[in-house]
Amino acid sequence: MPSFNHTTKQILERLMNLQEFTVTVPVEENWMPNGVVPFDISIKNGLATVTIPALTEDEARSKIVAYFNSNEDDDDGV
Repeated sequence: MPSFNHTTKQILERLMNLQEFTVTVPVEENWMPNGVVPFDISIKNGLATVTIPALTEDEARSKIVAYFNSNEDDDDGV
């Protein structure tokens, strides 16, 4: 198991290297988020423009895809 100091160093390095990425993804015209949205989002003309902190653009896209996929799952029983 990593030591407390090692884990703290990893967290601090991650925080210091975060960048802000803006990613656009298509959404249905009437799509609305459920609950708290963990990033900045604006929706216009069927496109969601999301601004999110991440280490890489790939990580940002992965987080956004995971959020939208989990949000679709929440709609099943509602």
